[in-house]
Amino acid sequence: MTSLSMTTSDETTHLRIALAWVIGLTVLRLFANALTGLELYGDEAQYWTWAQTLDFGYFTKPPLIAWIIAATTSVCGDGEACVRLSSPLLHAGTALALYGLGRSVADSRVAMWSALIWITLPSIAFSSLIVSTDVPLLFSWAVAAAAYRRLLDTRAWRWAAVAGIAIGLGMLAKYAMAYAFLGIALHLVLSPRDRWILRDLRGLLILALALLVLSPNLYWNAANHFATVAHLGDNTNLGADSSQKFRISKALQFLGEQAGVFGPVPFAILAWRIVALIRGRASEAEKFLLAMALPPLAIITFQAFLSRANANWAATAYPTATVLVALWLVAQAPRWMRYVTVVPHLVACLAFAVIVAVWPTVRIPQADRGFSRLTGWEQVADAARGDVLTNPDLPILMTDRIAMASMLYYMRDQLGVGTLQPGKRPVYVWDWNHRPEHHYELAVPYDPETTDKALMITDWEDPGPILAHFETTEQIRVISITSYGRTKRLEIWRVAGFKGWE
Repeated sequence: MTSLSMTTSDETTHLRIALAWVIGLTVLRLFANALTGLELYGDEAQYWTWAQTLDFGYFTKPPLIAWIIAATTSVCGDGEACVRLSSPLLHAGTALALYGLGRSVADSRVAMWSALIWITLPSIAFSSLIVSTDVPLLFSWAVAAAAYRRLLDTRAWRWAAVAGIAIGLGMLAKYAMAYAFLGIALHLVLSPRDRWILRDLRGLLILALALLVLSPNLYWNAANHFATVAHLGDNTNLGADSSQKFRISKALQFLGEQAGVFGPVPFAILAWRIVALIRGRASEAEKFLLAMALPPLAIITFQAFLSRANANWAATAYPTATVLVALWLVAQAPRWMRYVTVVPHLVACLAFAVIVAVWPTVRIPQADRGFSRLTGWEQVADAARGDVLTNPDLPILMTDRIAMASMLYYMRDQLGVGTLQPGKRPVYVWDWNHRPEHHYELAVPYDPETTDKALMITDWEDPGPILAHFETTEQIRVISITSYGRTKRLEIWRVAGFKGWE
C-alpha cells in the first residue's frame, strides 16, 4: 500500500520520472533498431517464417511470438526493425507493470526505482535488440505478479481476471510461465494471511482463465503428438553422458551468468535478501517478491547442476527481484547505493544503443565478434539468388534450420515454407532421421512422392549421404561468405531421381 508520508505531488513526480526514463530509453532503442545494419539471427528469422503461416503452436515454442511478429510487420513491413518492434515496447510495458507492483508493495518511490532498474538493465538493453520469446514472457509475468498482488490486497474480481489472462498469455509465449504457479504456492506457504485465495472463487478464476487462454495451444499439441512438450524434455538434456552431469561447477557457472543477466549489484542484493528470508528477517512484501523469484532461479540452478542450463532460462526470476532490489535500496540502503546500482547500467545501455545504431558504419572492434552472428546471411542469399532464379521449376531442399530460416527471410520475395505459402517457391527440409527435431521437419519435410527433383542448398561439409539417395547430382556452386570473422558456407546442388530412403 502507498506510504502515508507520500504526498500526491511526490507520487506525480515519481511517475513522471519513471515515464520519462522508460519512454526516453524505449524511443532510443527503437531508433537504434531502425538504424542498425545488424541482420536477423536464425531464431529471429525462424519466428518470422512462423508468422507467415499462423498457427496455434510450433514445434519448439508456443505461438505468441509468431502472432506478435505478424502484428508488427502488418503495420510497418517485414524489415528487421519491424520484426523486432515489439521487444523495446514490451520491455517498456514490463517496466510500467513493475512500477505498479512496486507501488502496491510499498510506495511510488519504490515503484519509480523499480521501473528505472528494469529499463536500464544491460540484459534488457540487449534483449530490446532482438525479438525473442522471453520478452512477452517477462511482460506477462510482470503483469500477472502486479495483478495478483492487487487481488490479494483488494479482493477485486477484475484483478483475478487480469492475473489469469496474463498467466495464460505468458504460457502462450513460453511454458516457463508455469513457474508462476510455483511462486504463488511458495508465497502462500510463507504468508498465511493470503491463504484465503485457496478457498475463494477468485483463485479458481485465475486458473480457469489461464487454461482457457492456453487451450488453443493445448489442442494443437494434442493434434501433433505433444511436440512442443516433448521438445522441452529434449532441452533439459538429461540423457547426456554421465560425465556431463552432476557438476557443481556448472551450477556455479550458471549463477555467475545470472550476475551478468541481472547485474552484479542487484544480484548481490537479491542474494542478501534470500539470506534474510532464510533467517526469518524478511518483510511480508519481501516474502511475496522472493516467492515469485525463487522457483525459476532454484530449479534452473539445479538443472545446471544436473546437466546444462542457458543463462536466460531463469529470466522470470528478475521482474519481482527488481522490485525487491528497489524496495531494499529505498528502505534500508544508503542513498548513494541507488545510484551505484543504476548509473553504471544506464551508461552501459546508452553506449550499447549508440553502438547498435551506428554499426557497421562506425565499428567497435570489441563488438564485431558478438555481432558476427547477426551478419552475413543477406550476402549469402544474394549469392544464391541467381541460381534459384535460373532453376524456376525446382523446389528448394534445405538441410539446416538456421540456414533455411535465414534464406526464407532474405529471399522472402521468392521463397515460402513448403506449400503453405501459395505463389512462392516451395522450400522443404531434409529430415535425415525421419524424427522431427524442429518445426520445419514437422511441417515441411521433403517428400519424394511430391517431387523427386530439387535444388538442394546445404551446409553439410559432406552432403554425400544425401546425394546417395538421388540418381543424378550436379554441383552448381559453393558459397562462402566471411563476415566479421564468421564464415557461412553453403553448397548448391541440382538433384533428381530419388532412389528411396534406404
